[in-house]
Amino acid sequence: MNDTERFCTFTLLVSGAYKALRRAQEKYTRRLGLRSVHVACMLQLLGASEGLSATELSRLCGVDRAQVSRVVGELERAGLLCEAAPGGKRRYRGSLLLTDAGREQAEAMSGIVSSKLAEVSAELRADEVETFYKVFRKIADKLENI
Repeated sequence: MNDTERFCTFTLLVSGAYKALRRAQEKYTRRLGLRSVHVACMLQLLGASEGLSATELSRLCGVDRAQVSRVVGELERAGLLCEAAPGGKRRYRGSLLLTDAGREQAEAMSGIVSSKLAEVSAELRADEVETFYKVFRKIADKLENI
C-alpha cells in the first residue's frame, strides 16, 4: 500500500468509526434526554470524587469552555450536577460534582460503555487492545502537531 492509499484508508476508517460512534452515542443518550457531550462530562465527573472545574472538564472532554459552560447549566437544571461550593463568581475554578441522580445516571452510562466496548473488542486479545490505544494515541498526538 502506498502513502496515498494508506492516507485514504486511514481517513475512511477514522471517519467511519467516528460516525458509527456518534450514532451509537445518540441511540443510548437520546432516551435519557442527553447528548454525547453531557455523557462525556458526566463520565469524567463520575471518576473524580473531589469534582472537576469547568476548565478541567473542557480539557478532558475535548470541547471548548463555552460549550462546557452551556452543558454544565443544562446538567444543573436537570438536577444531575451541582457546584461543590455554590455561590462563587467563577465557575471555571470551582469544583463541579454529580448529584445522587447524576451519579446514578453516569453509573448506568458507564455500564453501557463497558458493555459496548467489550462487544466491540470481543475478538481481540487484551494486548492487542492495549497496543491499538498506544499506537492510536501516538498517531493522534502527531496529527495534532501537523
